Amino acid sequence: MTDKELRRLRRDDLLQILIDQQRRIDALEAEVKRGEEALARREAAVAESGTLAEAALRLNGVYEAAQQAADDYLAQMKLRADHLDQEAQQRAEAAERQAEALVRQARAEAETILSRARREAEAITREAAKAVEAPAPAPAEPSQPETGRRRGWFGRGRQA
Repeated sequence: MTDKELRRLRRDDLLQILIDQQRRIDALEAEVKRGEEALARREAAVAESGTLAEAALRLNGVYEAAQQAADDYLAQMKLRADHLDQEAQQRAEAAERQAEALVRQARAEAETILSRARREAEAITREAAKAVEAPAPAPAEPSQPETGRRRGWFGRGRQA
């Protein structure tokens, strides 16, 4: 509308135009406000996504540190297991050596006992052979014939 047309309008029409314009201004202001709020939400989301990205990176660092700690622990346990395995193997070898020494000692003692028993058996065999070769002694005869007397408890004679 031009200025001439506006001057020709009545007051009611002008007021109606003003009311319509005010409604339009209010609607546009509400739309601008909604746009600004949406923009603020998007900016917050972008800022938060940057923060989330940083948090994710920090968490990845934590996860990497935890993984490294777990790897270190496993490596230490493997070394400990290897050390215990070597120690067990050394103890087993020492036990085998000790067992072999005990077996050697037992065999030596058994040989000593066997040779002593053989010598004793040979000595007994020689004595038996000598006893077979030598004449047996004659039985001894009684020196006095028995009289009819018997002796009692106290050595006193008793007549029969």
